[in-house]
Amino acid sequence: IIIITTTTMNFQTSTQKKSWTFTSPNELAERRHAQRKKALDVLLSSSSLKKKECVEENDEKLKMMMEKEFSFPTAKEEEIYRKRLEAKIDPLCSAFNLPVKVTHSATTLFKRYCLSNPIVLTNLKIVMVASVYLACKVEESYVSAEQLCKVVKDIDYNKVLNAELAVLQGVDFQLISFGAFRPLRGFRADAIHTVNSDGSEDGSSSNNNKVVVVEKIRECYTKSQEDLKKQLLTDAMFLFPPGQLALSAFLKAAKEVGCKELEEYIVTKCLRNEPDLLKNLDAIEKMTIEEGEEPEEAEAKKADQAMKAFQKKNAKTLGAALKKQASKENLAGEEPVEDDEARKKKKQKVMEEERAKEDAAFD
Repeated sequence: IIIITTTTMNFQTSTQKKSWTFTSPNELAERRHAQRKKALDVLLSSSSLKKKECVEENDEKLKMMMEKEFSFPTAKEEEIYRKRLEAKIDPLCSAFNLPVKVTHSATTLFKRYCLSNPIVLTNLKIVMVASVYLACKVEESYVSAEQLCKVVKDIDYNKVLNAELAVLQGVDFQLISFGAFRPLRGFRADAIHTVNSDGSEDGSSSNNNKVVVVEKIRECYTKSQEDLKKQLLTDAMFLFPPGQLALSAFLKAAKEVGCKELEEYIVTKCLRNEPDLLKNLDAIEKMTIEEGEEPEEAEAKKADQAMKAFQKKNAKTLGAALKKQASKENLAGEEPVEDDEARKKKKQKVMEEERAKEDAAFD
C-alpha cells in the first residue's frame, strides 16, 4: 500500500519567511554593507594596497578609500542603480502581457540576488533579464530569453542563458515567493461577500446601496493593484507578510475612494482593531509613499555613470580577480559565452549535487 501525503505550502513555513524576512530596515542595510565589503575584498586581492592596512582603519576611512582609490559608487548610487532596474521589470513583463505573478516573482528574485551578492561586480542588467526569464519558468508563463532580449536592447540572449545558473545560486535556489496580489483578491472577494450577506436592512434601497458599495470595493481593488506594484520598489516584501502588504494597499484605496464599509471591514474584521497591526499598515503605506517611485532621470543617469566608470576602471586594473569573479558568476558581460553543451553539463552537475544532499538527508 502506498500512502501519499501532500503538504500545502504557506508563508509561515516557507523559505521566504525563514530566509528572506527580516526584523528591521537596519538588518537589510547591514546585509548590503556586507556585500560592499565583499566587493572590496575582491578588489583588494589584486590591488597594490595592503588589505591589513584597510582592516585596521575605521569605517569612515574605509569608505573614503573605496570611493577614491577604486572610484567606488556610493551606497546611495548603488540603491538608485538597482531600483532603476527594478522599475524596468514591470514594463518588460507587460510587453508580453504576462500575469502580475510573473512581475512579482521576477522582482523578488532580482531583489534577493542584489541583497546576497556584490552588485558592483555584476552586470546587473543581465541579472534583471535573467530574473524575468526564471520567473516565467517558475510561474509557468514561458517566454524565451531571445524574445526578452528583443525588448531589452544591447544584451545577447546567450549571456542571459549563461546567467541563469548564477542567479539560481545567488538566491540559494529558493524560488518560491508569496506575493500580496493573491491575498488582495481574497480580501476583495470576502469583502464583497460580507456586504452582500448583510441582512440589517430590507427593501430595494438596501439592494441599491449594496450595489454601490460593491462597485466601490472593486474600484478600491483596482487602485490597490497599482499600489502593490509601487511596493515592489521598496523593501516592504523583506519586512512584512503578504497579507499585511495587501491590506495596507486596500485600506489606503478605501480611504481615497471614501468607502467606509471597506474601511470598517479591514479594521474590524481583518485586523480586529489590533494596534500593532494597524501600526504595521501605516508603516507600509509610509514606505510606499517615500520609496515606491522610480528614481528621477537625473539621479538614475548619475548612478549609471558611476557604476560604469567603476567597472571600466577596475576591469582593467584588477584583471585576474575580476575575471575569476566573472567566471564564477558568469555575469560580468565580457567573458566568453558558453555553448549549450557546456551549460547543460553545468546544470546537470548542480542537479546531481542537490540530489546527493537530498539522499543524504534520508540516510
